[in-house]
Amino acid sequence: MTVDLCGGCGRGQPDAMRRPIVSVFGGVAVPLAIVAAIVPVRAHVENTNVALGLAVVVMFAAALGGRLAAIPASISAAVSFDFFLTRPFNSLRITGSNDVQTTVLLVLIGVIASELVERVRRSSAKAAATRSELETVYRRAELAAGAESPGQLISLAAQELTRLLDLKSCRYVPGPAPLTMPELRHNSIRVPAGVDPAAHALVALPVRAHGRLQGHLVLAFPFDTVGVTLTTDQRHAAVALADQVGVGLLRFHDTT
Repeated sequence: MTVDLCGGCGRGQPDAMRRPIVSVFGGVAVPLAIVAAIVPVRAHVENTNVALGLAVVVMFAAALGGRLAAIPASISAAVSFDFFLTRPFNSLRITGSNDVQTTVLLVLIGVIASELVERVRRSSAKAAATRSELETVYRRAELAAGAESPGQLISLAAQELTRLLDLKSCRYVPGPAPLTMPELRHNSIRVPAGVDPAAHALVALPVRAHGRLQGHLVLAFPFDTVGVTLTTDQRHAAVALADQVGVGLLRFHDTT
């Protein structure tokens, strides 16, 4: 029996759905609450000072929640300012030109702030991805050329696989894997019909060199699963790494 991987669909969906709702609600509620608190003393407060305070709130919302929080916050701030603090009160009509400009600026601040924050986040994410790729290239180069013994080669491979697949542990065993152990392949996980339920967290990754089986890596996942949460890229990278280990082991054997 072969189980195709689906990349962990459905994990974290409640949190992912909740965050946008919280961002939008917070963006709308906070400026409204601030303006409502000022209403009893609005005759003694300059609208300019209130507008500056609301602008700070909008910027803060942008920094915390990005576009999802900043745009609702700016609209809420503008509407609340217009409705409660400009004449005629409790109306969306504005009679003063300065108040019109302030209301429009509050919306513009939210749009500009959200765009700036999104650009910074995209740049940070791109930089982090680049660093991760460079670190992976370095580790693979170290694995290919820096290992001075079979033990060091296997240790480097185990460290990289543990990081790549988020494993509890990884160890090398010479020879073929037990027929009852699930096996990681490029396109799927082969799950034998008689697999031991107690070993669902263990998956074998064959180590081959030019078609010759050298041994297998035992991958211990943190949960009782046969690796069905792995993505396609993770599978391909793991198999390629195991093949690299196989070639390295064959090289060591040929030189001894």
